Amino acid sequence: MSAVPSRVFVVVSARMASSRCPGKAMALLAGRPLLEVLLERMADARGVDGVVLATSTRAENDALARLAEQIGAGHVVRVTGDNPLTDVETLERLVARHVAERADYTYVPGDALLMGILSEVVSRPALERSWEKGEPRHRSELMTLYIKEHPDEFRVVAEALPEGLYRPEYRLTVDEADDLALMQQIFARLPRPGRRLTTREAIALLDREPELARINAHLRHKPANIRSVALDAGIVGKR
Repeated sequence: MSAVPSRVFVVVSARMASSRCPGKAMALLAGRPLLEVLLERMADARGVDGVVLATSTRAENDALARLAEQIGAGHVVRVTGDNPLTDVETLERLVARHVAERADYTYVPGDALLMGILSEVVSRPALERSWEKGEPRHRSELMTLYIKEHPDEFRVVAEALPEGLYRPEYRLTVDEADDLALMQQIFARLPRPGRRLTTREAIALLDREPELARINAHLRHKPANIRSVALDAGIVGKR
């Protein structure tokens, strides 16, 4: 692959439409929009040059564009807008490893993906190659699927999750109404005026109060995420 550019930007993808939890991006967590919480969280990450909000041009997403303008806003750190507890510690580790090894794609393999706390880092050339050679399904929210399906075409780096964060029994994404209910409980119980709530603090809360985790424990993960985890076995086995 060609040399990657030196600048690193976090790109948070979000939209208002959702079949299971419409408008979740603007749902309040301790009095602030979920997306605002996530964007400011990502702004704390070291080793990145900026944070960008990616949304569509549909009118329903105008509120997200206005929010981004108020807050401010190559390699791309991909973060999904329904993961308000995306872990900054892991993100920083991924970026550092990605840049040091001049990788095309750096991520944490395995079912930790299902927790909803992970980011992933992709080089611009890898994204361009995926777009050009992939099918329509690869040009969607599944933007790294082509890389996972064709790992021999890219320099893929598998990073480990920091110790103490691997808790796949906890679902910390917001995809359905019960996910949002859990997230609101977490933020309501762990107010931290003046600083960010860490992923570790949220996990510790669920350890102390297991009844909270049962709020969304019955929900199924997206088939696309299950398939992504399944692809990891072949990728990691080749490293």
